[in-house]
Amino acid sequence: MKKPLRIVALLLCPALFSLTAFAYCRVPEIKANGEFFKSDLVLTGTVLSERYRDGPGVQDNGGWYYRIRVLQIIKGPILKQFTVYTEDASNRFPLEKGRDYLLFAYRWHGRLEIDGCGNSALLSDAAKSIQQIRSIATTQDGEIEGWLAPETHGVDLSGIHVVIRSRSQVYRALTDKDGYFQFRAPKGSYVVDFSNHEYYLNGGDEFWYGPVRFRLHAGESAALQMVSVRHPKK
Repeated sequence: MKKPLRIVALLLCPALFSLTAFAYCRVPEIKANGEFFKSDLVLTGTVLSERYRDGPGVQDNGGWYYRIRVLQIIKGPILKQFTVYTEDASNRFPLEKGRDYLLFAYRWHGRLEIDGCGNSALLSDAAKSIQQIRSIATTQDGEIEGWLAPETHGVDLSGIHVVIRSRSQVYRALTDKDGYFQFRAPKGSYVVDFSNHEYYLNGGDEFWYGPVRFRLHAGESAALQMVSVRHPKK
């Protein structure tokens, strides 16, 4: 998985919004065996057709509707075809007619939408994601990983104590020099303990897994992101 992404507020000229919508990705990046549990539909399929439809107003800029012929249903209802949607936004995931894809879709506003920040990909590029999904059936526990992002550059983030609690267990991990941590844990509900004041939540971010409370399934990788309070040594 790549390094964590940070949300940066941009002051944009209103004229830019008439061209396309600007959208932000939730943080950090999510693995396929995490997005599987958050999706309403996971499939492989071939794009049969596409059409663009304008949105009704400022909050909906319109987007593309793709008709998909199913090759394999991995999660969701067993149908031969589906229509999926991708918003006209800067982070959209465009599909091409006649090509095969692995797709993760979410029910939103009465339609199935593809998240351009997720693991949807050309089927020829999706071998790793498919392997992660297949491993779910044979895995007894889950994985919790994450990053403490620095407020400023040049900070050594190693050795920060991350504390995560379930109802019956306390899990502790130490970050490496990049602020990364990882451990295995059984399925269940978890919360991040912020009482040591070594890290906090960036209120401007949107999260795949809310550190305040999240659920872990067997075979799932839950990725978290907080911000370290460390500063460069003078």
